[in-house]
Amino acid sequence: MRAVILNRIGLCALLLVFLATEANAQGGGRRRTTRRTESTPTENTTPADGSVVNPATGNAVSAPPQQPQGAEPASLRQDGVGVPVVDTPRKSLRTDGISEKNFIKDRVPIPYDHIRSDDEFWEKKIWQVIDTREKMNLPFQYNVEDESGTNQLFINILLNAVKSGEVQAFSPIDDRFTTVIPFSEVQNKLSGEEKTVRSIDPVTGEEKMVTTRDEFDPRTVVQYKIKEIWVFDKEASALKVRILGIAPMVSRMNEDGSFRAAIPLFWVYYPDLRPVLAKFDVYNQNNDAATMSWEDLFEMRFFSSFIIKENNTYNREIKEYIKDGTMRLLEGQAIKDKIFNKEQDMWQY
Repeated sequence: MRAVILNRIGLCALLLVFLATEANAQGGGRRRTTRRTESTPTENTTPADGSVVNPATGNAVSAPPQQPQGAEPASLRQDGVGVPVVDTPRKSLRTDGISEKNFIKDRVPIPYDHIRSDDEFWEKKIWQVIDTREKMNLPFQYNVEDESGTNQLFINILLNAVKSGEVQAFSPIDDRFTTVIPFSEVQNKLSGEEKTVRSIDPVTGEEKMVTTRDEFDPRTVVQYKIKEIWVFDKEASALKVRILGIAPMVSRMNEDGSFRAAIPLFWVYYPDLRPVLAKFDVYNQNNDAATMSWEDLFEMRFFSSFIIKENNTYNREIKEYIKDGTMRLLEGQAIKDKIFNKEQDMWQY
């Protein structure tokens, strides 16, 4: 019995030694195979066809074709579009909705009621600021193209109207519309003047001089200054308001990145701008089918604003004699209340 047990133990020991030997042999084979695989890319570093090997991926990359001297570089895009690529408005080729919208901009503004000079019993000029970051002014930030490819952002509507010559831009040196400025000057204020810099073509390696201009981001315009006049019409016994001008404003920063001031870019005479604003719809965040033009928005006062100046003896803005920001808002609200109370005082009971 003891001999049988010793015999079985010996067989088990031999079996374990055999299994361990097989495992080591298989592991060594895998390690040798791995080393051969890793050394394969280093053997053929330069392909026979003259292409360049990307050291990061080990894949062969074809070199760009050589261009003749002075020729434009070939496009590397698959669609064959040349260089540079200009982003132009794209019209929708299908109806983007239930029914086709009428994009014939033939709407005209409603004429103002005539007010005789003798019936202007009382009037007051004020300057206000529309901040597009307020909730009521969110339509000013609607940066989407319609089906005709026209951008609906308000600042783009103003710039396109000035560029096409539909309205004239006036210099911000004053707000009395005294000096007409061309669109080129407006463009220099937005993007800076053209600069000629030395550039190296990344494809051909050719060094040449190119003319460039900083890109203007229309989303940086977040405030608009408006000049308006409130007048009491004695014949109609009503207080009426007329907007005289609109000026987009941009922020100027100090060298340390702190805010310095917000200055107007240019002034646009609002009565000249009304026919243009009547052609463009305002975005309605509650109902896409409810249309209202920009001219309707201004005439019906569907915007939020705060007063920064009223016509006064020293021609000063509120910030020049009140330093605290909260007190400035309260002073502007006091001016609004004074105008409202003036209308009530004109009535006789």
